[in-house]
Amino acid sequence: MTQTALRAQVEEFLNGHRKAVFATVDADGQPHTSLMLYAIDDQLNVYFGTRKAFRKFDQIVANNRVSLSVIEEVLDPLQAVDIRGVAELLDDAAKAQWFAHFKSKNPSKYYVEGAPDFVMFRVRPTQIRWLDAVSGELSITNLPE
Repeated sequence: MTQTALRAQVEEFLNGHRKAVFATVDADGQPHTSLMLYAIDDQLNVYFGTRKAFRKFDQIVANNRVSLSVIEEVLDPLQAVDIRGVAELLDDAAKAQWFAHFKSKNPSKYYVEGAPDFVMFRVRPTQIRWLDAVSGELSITNLPE
């Protein structure tokens, strides 16, 4: 498969899903995961919102290297995308723009919308890994940066 076709397959997969398991690290170096709703842009940047009151906010501010996994929600075949990246807090203008984008891509009920301490982050991928077992054999492919 060409790199262009592989990237298109990963983008289609990510656009076909709305939930990711999101991982951060706390001040003691312990991992923390949470379920997050997300949306992507054309460069495969990942957007999500949270509240400043949630522990993941402080964890990201302290260590902005994060990871997330999006997994096909069927027993077989396995398909998943793992992303490592750097999270950046969006300013108010970018937050408004990307929240509108997020809502257009992800119609799920968004429980933190309207909270006075609502913030949005963009994750710029540093590594994207595609796991695919549709053929019956598991293939693991890293997308080039």
